Amino acid sequence: MKIALIMVKSKVYAFKNRSMFFNKMSDSLTLGMLHAIIKNAFEDIEIELYDETVEIVKKEDIDADLIGISAITPCINRAYEYARYFKNKNKTVFIGGVHATLNPDEVKKHCDSVVVGLANETLPALIKDFCEGKLQDIYCQSSGMSFENMVFPTRNIYEAKSFFGDELNMVQATFGCMNMCGFCVQPYVCLGHHKRPVQDVVKEISQIQDGYVEFYDPNLAKDKDYLKELCKALIPLKKKWFAPMTISVCYDDELLSLLSKAGCCEVLIGFESVSQESVKSINKKFNTVEDYKNCVKKLHDNNIKVMGSFVLGLDGDDGNSFKKILDFVNEAHIDFVRYTINTPYPGTPYFEELKRQNRIINTCWDFYDCRHCVIQPALMTKEELEKGYDYLWHKTYSLKNVIKRLNYNQSKLKFLKQVIINFVFGVVYNRMMFKKYY
Repeated sequence: MKIALIMVKSKVYAFKNRSMFFNKMSDSLTLGMLHAIIKNAFEDIEIELYDETVEIVKKEDIDADLIGISAITPCINRAYEYARYFKNKNKTVFIGGVHATLNPDEVKKHCDSVVVGLANETLPALIKDFCEGKLQDIYCQSSGMSFENMVFPTRNIYEAKSFFGDELNMVQATFGCMNMCGFCVQPYVCLGHHKRPVQDVVKEISQIQDGYVEFYDPNLAKDKDYLKELCKALIPLKKKWFAPMTISVCYDDELLSLLSKAGCCEVLIGFESVSQESVKSINKKFNTVEDYKNCVKKLHDNNIKVMGSFVLGLDGDDGNSFKKILDFVNEAHIDFVRYTINTPYPGTPYFEELKRQNRIINTCWDFYDCRHCVIQPALMTKEELEKGYDYLWHKTYSLKNVIKRLNYNQSKLKFLKQVIINFVFGVVYNRMMFKKYY
């Protein structure tokens, strides 16, 4: 038996639209995890993997008994195109991923079966049922799913396809988040907040050959006692690592020290806005805007770089917000900055709330990529928001502003190195992000 797994990308991130710098780099752990789950349950099944991140996929060359497709909202229509093609070839197709988890009834109209939530238990069940001719419409993650002794992802699946690091160096210690930030899907995608045993995570990381590890957790700092235990266990491994967290880590000096000792060299912090009113509008009240600069300084004092994330077009934002954000990221010395446009994902309470307010202005899921405005902003026009998004990406990574942001570095050599890295990143990423693709 043969199974083909396809990772679909939206047009802006698909292989043919990515810059030469990014077009051979995998950016997801999904296929490695799915491969491992299947092989752990069915050793003899043949698996073919197709990832639009690192290759141009020719659907005509794919021939398997069972076709699995993973997709997020902005590329779900592309997943439907694949499904339609293979179903016309009398193939059985299942679809999983965030969009399928939040909108299973919609997705079921386009395929034979839907995987809702994490696939650790449901994918083997789906394959078994398929082999026995008993395939169900929907397979849902059970509320009692164990997060102990999870299979480790297959890390060498890109050896023949990628020249930028064949080994997948991502790991996930925790799943989900209960902070309930308005725009975020994490509270809904895997039935709560779950933690793997620290010893399981450390064992997995110790098997990664790369000296740099990326945590894919939505918020590794949700349970600070857990994070402290994890840091203590990571110290002997002497690896450098990156993880998404909240500014709450900056209020715990013991934790900051442990993060530094454990090898944490960069964190992603969702600042979201420099307006407290905007932060409040998305139920992220634990973010205190007046503390932002001090929090960044604390992280820098512990040799931890900061990638700051901002969501544009929140209800407290107006046309003056973009200049305020630019001034803030320069004054706070945020090392790397990421901007997205406020996007309510279908299937979430936030989407339903804005729908009730008649503020959803586009329901073509292709545009739900966080770089197109799909709602009516409260204090500006759609055009102003998209123009402000463009302005911030380009201004933030201009050489002038890169120098402003990074001049906190005491070492001239380190400063020069970081300026070059930051500026080149900005040039490459902006060229990729703003290619015309619609």
